[in-house]
Amino acid sequence: MKKLLSLLGSVSLLTTAGNAVVACTNDRITSPKLDPDLAKQIIAKLAGTDVASIDFGDLFSSADVTTVVVNIINDLISKQYSYDSTNKLLSQLGLNQYAKPGESNLLPEDFLNFFNQNASTIAEDILFTEYTKSISSGIRMDFTQANSLYALNPIRETTVKSFDGESDIKVNIQDKIWFNGKIWAKGSESVDGNKELPKLEDLTEEYASKKAIFKIGATESSANEITAKTALKLRFQDYFENKLMKDIISNLLTTSFIEANMFNISSQAGENSNKNGAYLNISNTLFSKTQSWNTSSTADWKTNVKMVWSYKIDNTDQKAAAQIKTAFNALNSFIDTSTGELKDDTSLFKLMEDFKTNLGSETPIYNGDGSNAYDSFFGKEGFKGITIYENGVSIGTSPIANKAYEDAVKTSTKAGILLNSNTLPFFNDTDNSNIAEVVFVLPIYMIELLGASIGSENDVYKINGAPSSTIDEEENSVAINFGPTSQSSTRYSDVWNNLNNMKYHSTDVRTIASNEANRQAMINQIKYVVSQDTSVSDLAKTVLYSQYLDVDEIYYAGLFDQIGRYIKSDEDEDD
Repeated sequence: MKKLLSLLGSVSLLTTAGNAVVACTNDRITSPKLDPDLAKQIIAKLAGTDVASIDFGDLFSSADVTTVVVNIINDLISKQYSYDSTNKLLSQLGLNQYAKPGESNLLPEDFLNFFNQNASTIAEDILFTEYTKSISSGIRMDFTQANSLYALNPIRETTVKSFDGESDIKVNIQDKIWFNGKIWAKGSESVDGNKELPKLEDLTEEYASKKAIFKIGATESSANEITAKTALKLRFQDYFENKLMKDIISNLLTTSFIEANMFNISSQAGENSNKNGAYLNISNTLFSKTQSWNTSSTADWKTNVKMVWSYKIDNTDQKAAAQIKTAFNALNSFIDTSTGELKDDTSLFKLMEDFKTNLGSETPIYNGDGSNAYDSFFGKEGFKGITIYENGVSIGTSPIANKAYEDAVKTSTKAGILLNSNTLPFFNDTDNSNIAEVVFVLPIYMIELLGASIGSENDVYKINGAPSSTIDEEENSVAINFGPTSQSSTRYSDVWNNLNNMKYHSTDVRTIASNEANRQAMINQIKYVVSQDTSVSDLAKTVLYSQYLDVDEIYYAGLFDQIGRYIKSDEDEDD
């Protein structure tokens, strides 16, 4: 593609004072803010159309104009680079590629659907946590979003996946979200039929029952089954698209860069030597920053990725401490009570359920601070988030920063209940010393998430070609290899499945790996956290801005400050 911003050399530039300036030299305009009229010209040129044909709405009503343009540029580059790198990968593997851009030079719709659905999983998980937390706090997002002037329910036609992930569903503006025979709506909403707001049980029931609770459609009888996460995305589509997705646009530039180099492509060995295979590229930051890869046969691997939950319990009278210890000791068939670590082939979530049962009704989970969120992968309460600590330093903002149990999370290697420095199964809440926190941790090893564990032979991660009605699904996908080359295609899985690393295997992570949609969502979440590493994002910007933009054509100083400084001036060729 042509350098995206070479167009700026021939665009009439307007300063914030309203004076026209033609960019005839490389002198940069030093006005601190872009004029909205100039921004509209830039956006129209990038979109390949004219200003009059675009409805800008309130795009520039409050946001800094330079930020708006930078976000749009990041969005365009993310999609273009993802398209280019995806088709290159599919070509190397002999899989069906996405169609070439049409006469308007727009990317094909099926690729944009693929990109948007993949990217939106990050925001879906954020929204699920936000909404469940809002229920726990007693201040539902249904009310706060309406008060913030975000529309509720579908605001435009869109496409979502069915509950089983096997088919696409076209959603219309007038469609309603159904559950348990009722319409998702609050009292002031005008709808025909019974209306109700979902309870936490409604949003999490599918995790246990594996059955859909929510549907989308004009009528209940014609509605299609969808997941709770999809229902939330449609209920809050305005907020989802215009707040959550915009918040992660700059990260999508980095995640696109990361995913383009996850695998090395080279010829296979033996009878398949005429075909290429996909091999783990452990120098890719998604792998190098998340776990160790020492290939010594005696190496114990460590992961930096942890999911964290905590049960908060009121311990004002100190009576709860004794009940917590009793409930903990009763779990000796699940855990080693001297360390709190799970025994082999035991589910952390079975442990969490039994611990809560052992506490009894007289020791309820505390929710006075409104912090009790649920995760979107297992539907368990007390979710704190996904953390990645590299050499003890958090990548991005840690959701458990400065918590009493932060160091214990950093050093944990196995799933279980964390013990404090006195080997007690709880920590004091840093915000309220009268609250005890029982902390559960699930370390996630990327090697296991990709399906390398013994017993996951049918769940090995696959690279899928572009959808095709004429190519068999099996022929349009390639399973990855857990090694660097065809000569050592199982090097990493062999080490992972050695006896010394078997203790780190998790039945819960294997459960995620067995569901392709959940696995991809988890990979995307981890990728999103890694993208917050400054060194990774700076490298992505340097490479991608240099590939798609031209530093000599960015005449406006505000854009140059945010973009131009990353561009290698000696890379000025067309892609």
